Amino acid sequence: MIRAVLLDLDDTLLDNDMERFLPPYFTALGRRMARLVAPDDLVRMLLASTRVMMHNQDPTITNQQAFDADFFPRLGQPESEVRAIIHSFYEEDFPTLKRYTRRRPQARPLVQTLFDQGYEVVIATNPMFPRRAIEHRLDWAGVLDFPFKLVTSYENSHFCKPNPRYYQEILSKLKRRPEEAIMVGDDLGNDIEPAVQVGLHTYWIVDADGAGLFPSPGLQGTLADCLAWVQAGGLRDL
Repeated sequence: MIRAVLLDLDDTLLDNDMERFLPPYFTALGRRMARLVAPDDLVRMLLASTRVMMHNQDPTITNQQAFDADFFPRLGQPESEVRAIIHSFYEEDFPTLKRYTRRRPQARPLVQTLFDQGYEVVIATNPMFPRRAIEHRLDWAGVLDFPFKLVTSYENSHFCKPNPRYYQEILSKLKRRPEEAIMVGDDLGNDIEPAVQVGLHTYWIVDADGAGLFPSPGLQGTLADCLAWVQAGGLRDL
């Protein structure tokens, strides 16, 4: 019986193509930090430290700790000053990036239905961003006000997608067995395949043109299809 539903965020609940989103994100952050580091150098440092974070396998080190331990020595600037600048960036600059995203009309009804049916709902976004950046994107998706059981972020997670240990950690926090959870996401390699490895049920979100064209280890359909399936009680049949 399903007890918990894990929902990806970008390109699942929110139209947000990271290939389109990240260049203006780096530009805005580079502009904010230009007094301390050249924008091109900043991007290289961020990407290098992100790779370190993604490859971390130490369960005692959070993603933030893994990133910071690599990033701040590269940057060579006072940590307290940099943190103050980054805080200002996420409060003042990051919200302007909303224009590169688009709300999906099915997202809020889906989340509302899951809560109405009594499921534990997790925002299982790849935890490479601070919690504040994720809160902004939840707001853009129209679902920030829900009392999610867990929202994964780089502060509270120790692994990144597609590491199966990311899903194992979520299950451990929920105290749920794999068969009691389902992962809903758009990325086959990040959301579906590693969740299947751990033993979760899955629902692969595809666009209307791609529905049914590619094999999936679990269910698949558009976000509208997923909403209709949940509203019809489909989770009770798993």
